[in-house]
Amino acid sequence: MTSRRRLKKEIDYVVSDLILDCFTYSSMYQKPNDAQTQEIIQQTLSLRNELRDLANHPEKKNKAETRKHFYDNVADTLIAGVDEGYLKLGKLMNPQEKA
Repeated sequence: MTSRRRLKKEIDYVVSDLILDCFTYSSMYQKPNDAQTQEIIQQTLSLRNELRDLANHPEKKNKAETRKHFYDNVADTLIAGVDEGYLKLGKLMNPQEKA
């Protein structure tokens, strides 16, 4: 298990990469106020806030759940959420491709 401090840094790092890619997409395709891109950014920031809150408050875990399992679930949720954001961004970049 990584430390809580390291987990919070990883959350910020991965989320910032997705947000940066969204802004890069907006500037490259000259869509500064694209609603779909802004929605991805808002969902990603909501995910970040939720996961940072969970990382800061391990007392929110279930009674039967170990601390290691709790933090592993936080990391898994991060990966799944960011992957979902990248899938949405990929669909915006290549709308003719099917998932």
